[in-house]
Amino acid sequence: MLRAARTFVVLATIASSLSCQTLKDPYPPQATLNVDITDTALGSQVAPLPSPQVVAWRVDELTASNITGYDGTYSFLYSGPCSYQLNALAVIFFASSCGTSGLTLSPDPVARTADLRFVISRLELRAAARPDLTGAADPDGDGVPNTTDNCPIVYNPDQANSNAGFEGVKIGDACSDLDLNDQPTIADQDLDGVADSIDNCLWYPNPLLPGETRPADSNRDGIGDACERIAPVALPNGRLTLECDNALFTPEPSRVAFFRLDFGRPGVLTCDAGFTGCILDPSALKVGLVGNTPTFSCHSVP
Repeated sequence: MLRAARTFVVLATIASSLSCQTLKDPYPPQATLNVDITDTALGSQVAPLPSPQVVAWRVDELTASNITGYDGTYSFLYSGPCSYQLNALAVIFFASSCGTSGLTLSPDPVARTADLRFVISRLELRAAARPDLTGAADPDGDGVPNTTDNCPIVYNPDQANSNAGFEGVKIGDACSDLDLNDQPTIADQDLDGVADSIDNCLWYPNPLLPGETRPADSNRDGIGDACERIAPVALPNGRLTLECDNALFTPEPSRVAFFRLDFGRPGVLTCDAGFTGCILDPSALKVGLVGNTPTFSCHSVP
């Protein structure tokens, strides 16, 4: 009985001692700072030009300096310079494609600032040739504007569509191929014998050659060789060095503060009518935090 009582006293003392200790969390929450590059003007072949289907960058440097509470300059390009391709058919974000490494910071409810620096040595846009697809245009001259025309480049003033009740996107009989039952149900906007579902030139005839199952696409970017237009962007002195000072962010626990540089902002890129080249206005570029409205101005450095 005495031994049991002593054992109880010892256990009670240990429990009391442990209850007074504060154990340190071995995995405390952290905040992360990272950067994204994109072009929100990206679109499919049914979007009017100048929306590109592919945008390609060569990013040589991507750093942050003068970060509140952090000494030195941090490089987000963990593996060095990166060639990044954004494709409307299969969007892969910059951080995933280039394997960027975010900067880990201690959480702080007080906002901090950072100076961001981007160095880009190549920028190129690619798009499929297409007619004027703006809503009021009528490229086939049948009197039906694009907003309601079910065959935008095939003359069909009657707008006949025998299987309209079964289509999500209405495609007229005049621009559809015949199915096995001799019914015009296979969408083929350019009437080249290649169904829209596999056609990489929707508005430019590129029939299959003997032995082909899909129209030629030598660089495998989803745009057919017959209609691909490549527009290189003229960069200042062959290289864009962009600095965005005093970008404001708050390092929240278990959250990533993503600064995004968007080349799809109005006025940033202007391309010629033939989509053979584009010019860049660096003063129109800004960075903003993903999920937040405020943006921060940038300036080019010679």
